[in-house]
Amino acid sequence: MKGNVLVEFKDATKRFGDLRVMDGFNAQFFEGETHVVCGRSGAGKSTMLRCINWLEPINSGIILFEGIPVSAKTARQVRKRVGMVFQHFNLFPHLTILRNAILGPVQALKESQKDVVPRVKELFNQVGLTDKIEAYPAQLSGGQKQRAAIVRALAMNPDLIMFDEPTSALDPEMIGEVLDVMKGLSQEGRSMIVVSHEMGFAKEAADRISFMDEGKLVETKSSNDFFENPEHDGTRQFLRQILQA
Repeated sequence: MKGNVLVEFKDATKRFGDLRVMDGFNAQFFEGETHVVCGRSGAGKSTMLRCINWLEPINSGIILFEGIPVSAKTARQVRKRVGMVFQHFNLFPHLTILRNAILGPVQALKESQKDVVPRVKELFNQVGLTDKIEAYPAQLSGGQKQRAAIVRALAMNPDLIMFDEPTSALDPEMIGEVLDVMKGLSQEGRSMIVVSHEMGFAKEAADRISFMDEGKLVETKSSNDFFENPEHDGTRQFLRQILQA
């Protein structure tokens, strides 16, 4: 645990009809750490992320972001400080990736385009896309689109970046280029919550790893301890299945 509590869930519940996706959910995520959340499909991992920036409202309980209760009233304020990288990129197809990346700082943060463009170009340089900034999403590979989506999140200079299965829609040969960018961000000390099955990345880059099952975090450990000493039956079974795949 590196810094102050950045995100805290207190008895948060999220239902879709009769289905409880989060059930009395409690968790803390800290500044400056890379926290990987893994678990089987349907465990509630993506929903948990989307509740942090109120893309999904909770039914009961509290979520605090930097001490601010997250709600419909504070959602816009929180979203300005939380970057989100989605599974399927969510880039605007009619804009170049440069325009995609500067849109948020200019429109939401009211920064001047003159100030934003050099900063964003440097970010594209860091992820190896300098020669693609005037390309449209349809002209890029999946890995390039996801790196562009990471730049778009970073362009807002967020206090937290959330990754929702960022490599699951990619061809295998493109996964590494995205994970390399994410490892670099982790090494910079960025605050990151990563929902992923990429256990190699988790072992190498995560400060803490949590296993989520049936709407709760049932085990949270340091990276080494998670792999060497899993205590929950579900965690052990999950790791056997993933590591043998």
